[in-house]
Amino acid sequence: MIIEKIEEAIMVYNNFINKEFCKKTCEYIDNIGIDSLTTHSNNKEYRKVLGHTLGKERISDKIYFKKIYDEIWKFVENYKIKFPQMECFKIEQIDLLKYEAGGKYDYHCDNHGTASPRTLSIIINLNDEYEGGDLVFGSQYLDTEIKKVSLKTGSIVCFPSNFLFPHKIQPITKGIRYSIVVWLL
Repeated sequence: MIIEKIEEAIMVYNNFINKEFCKKTCEYIDNIGIDSLTTHSNNKEYRKVLGHTLGKERISDKIYFKKIYDEIWKFVENYKIKFPQMECFKIEQIDLLKYEAGGKYDYHCDNHGTASPRTLSIIINLNDEYEGGDLVFGSQYLDTEIKKVSLKTGSIVCFPSNFLFPHKIQPITKGIRYSIVVWLL
């Protein structure tokens, strides 16, 4: 019963973002030269992904931030209609991610307590020309899979950031997976 309720809060919409925007964002990720691995606790075996946080230094980052903000806020408003108790008022961070072969992110939760009290997590998939890389919700302690999501180009998935939603990105076995991750407070 609890598992069914948890699954209900994981909302997936296909074709949410148009494919042209997805293609241009993949090109942008390649052109800005992401070359730093984002890690968790400096453990590169836990999280292997190239990442860029959209900032205020680059004009192009500001343009992408605004476009992503406009697109996801419509989605967030619909999510809040279904779950009115979900309080999220602003975007904390937007990251552009590039998972190359072998890239992955083991089980984790996005809410980091008072340091980063995220309430809602959103993943936008920018392509589907890769193998592996499924988003899996489960238990990081019991290694139990609750739900597996294979995202297509333009798909968006939204879920609470709290401890009830540990998730991982399975290793990429072929190709490159591009995505946008957004966290709301």
